[in-house]
Amino acid sequence: MSGKNQSNVIIVTCPGGSNVSLLAYNAASTLEKQGYCKFIRLSGDRFPEKDRQKLSEAQNNTSKWVLIEGCSKGCAKKVLDSAGVKPDEHFLVTSIGIERENKFDYTTEEFDKVLLAVKKILEKYF
Repeated sequence: MSGKNQSNVIIVTCPGGSNVSLLAYNAASTLEKQGYCKFIRLSGDRFPEKDRQKLSEAQNNTSKWVLIEGCSKGCAKKVLDSAGVKPDEHFLVTSIGIERENKFDYTTEEFDKVLLAVKKILEKYF
């Protein structure tokens, strides 16, 4: 699969401050650079209006929404709900056996595992 259709898929990640939110962010950033998607990182509680504006503008230019959250707290899902955006796919980094920790480091193996899992989700759109 080669990423050539990035305008059709938008990945949104949570704004959290943990290893799993950073994994989500870095996986989405990498996939955007590889041409798989457009990436929107949410600002979180401090800037809810900014997030709603970004999401509203993006709705005009996409056909598929993929939400990658670090854990089950649902921070990003709440923002999407408030903006009226229903994700086509919702992936939790913790669902593949990576524990949420209040730290900002992770292993290469964990990153590769997340990247592979998200690429498998995206395959159906290319």
